[in-house]
Amino acid sequence: MNAVIYARYSSDRQTEQSIEGQLRECQEFAEREHIHILDTYIDRAVSGRSAEHREAFQQMIADSAKKQFQAIIVYKLDRFARNRYDSAVYKAKLKKNGVKVLSAKENITDSPEGIILEGLLESMNEYYSAELSQKVKRGMRENVLKGKTTGGNTALGYKIGADKRLEIEEQGAEIVRKIFADYAAGKKFVEIINSLNAAGWKTSRGNDYNKSSLHRILTNRKYIGEYVVKGSNEVAACPAIVDRKLFDTVQSMLQNAQKRSRTAIRADYILTGKCRCGKCGGSISGKSGNSKHSGKYCYYICKEKCFPPIGKDILENTVLNAIAACMTEENIRTIASAVHEIYQSTRDNHKELEILEKQRKSVLNKIKNVANAIADGLYNTAMKEKMESLEQEKQHITAAIETTTNQIPDLKIEHFAYFLKKCAELSTEENIEAKKKILNMFVKEIIVHEDNVEIVIYTIQKENTPQRITTAECSSNVLIGGGDS
Repeated sequence: MNAVIYARYSSDRQTEQSIEGQLRECQEFAEREHIHILDTYIDRAVSGRSAEHREAFQQMIADSAKKQFQAIIVYKLDRFARNRYDSAVYKAKLKKNGVKVLSAKENITDSPEGIILEGLLESMNEYYSAELSQKVKRGMRENVLKGKTTGGNTALGYKIGADKRLEIEEQGAEIVRKIFADYAAGKKFVEIINSLNAAGWKTSRGNDYNKSSLHRILTNRKYIGEYVVKGSNEVAACPAIVDRKLFDTVQSMLQNAQKRSRTAIRADYILTGKCRCGKCGGSISGKSGNSKHSGKYCYYICKEKCFPPIGKDILENTVLNAIAACMTEENIRTIASAVHEIYQSTRDNHKELEILEKQRKSVLNKIKNVANAIADGLYNTAMKEKMESLEQEKQHITAAIETTTNQIPDLKIEHFAYFLKKCAELSTEENIEAKKKILNMFVKEIIVHEDNVEIVIYTIQKENTPQRITTAECSSNVLIGGGDS
């Protein structure tokens, strides 16, 4: 099997040592599994909460279409995505290209219990990422109010001055002004991107321009002198590159373009990618139409039209009710036990914690040395700034230690049982995102026949005995066990 490695760290306070550790673990995993590594993709100082702005990640997804590799190896699942939606979307794209994601440190297999466990871990990673984000933002607040940088990538058109405040870098600023002027003049994204790349200009990260990097520039309020931490109401001043009137014009144009795009979005067909026709074997997709009597209606249909359209709500509710019906006390105990067993093998954070603890000890020693120097009468402005920088670094490392410690806590079987019960309850609620998560976690595939529906659900059973569940709309054969249908 051929594979690539993807590595990422989210803060400029982390170092190449973090990347090297991830690569080493991934390479050792590949050797043990006899996997040949073709290439590596690395995102430095980029958050994992949204995959849209990770350029190496996006390039890797695009390269998967060439079908030169069959797997992506990550140190842990949170390196791939900490957002549950991103994880599902990009794994679906990879699956179409015959590529799967492998975790070097989490012993997660393609077994039913492994798939359920992966869903749990991704949900946990998303929660802890959000929690860590809040802690980091609190630590950045004072620097923002002083107009100082808070680390990370410096936006195109700026450089960091000696006092850690942003200064205009004229060559990059001219590119920014041109981008705003071109878009305001009516040029399309693809025209601007092609023009920038043809001229050999690069983004602030040294990469070619694409839709994500262009959108990031056009919506960055730093360019009108507003420096903020995302998610905070605190605003400080920095040098403006773009006139506010031009900036506001561009924002209005972007919003109008987004509204036009939204009108083309169809209903959310949550079973897409899971359904196939029991007669022809082809895919089943969601469609919509208009009725003189009832207005717009949504349904699922086989591409060969082997059976009449099935109402969207009828089929989706049938599947979700089948999941809830399978979550009996006995099934929940069996699944919780199996998932807990495989979960225990993932709890290996000692090396990561050791590195972070060493980093914190080193920073504390430096803080002590600076404090001693100040006590000896050697106080000056540079020393004050050094102390502030070290205190901020300590906050980053402390937050990372807490997150790493909590990321895979010592969960008991009872915790998993409770989680499974909540899943059964959520399956009948109106929350679309909750329903998507549950479908991805428990449903292997849905086979639709003219007179019934077979739903293959990931559970842990000694025997794959079909269980029939009848609803008012249609009957469902539920194949318990996740085996081949």
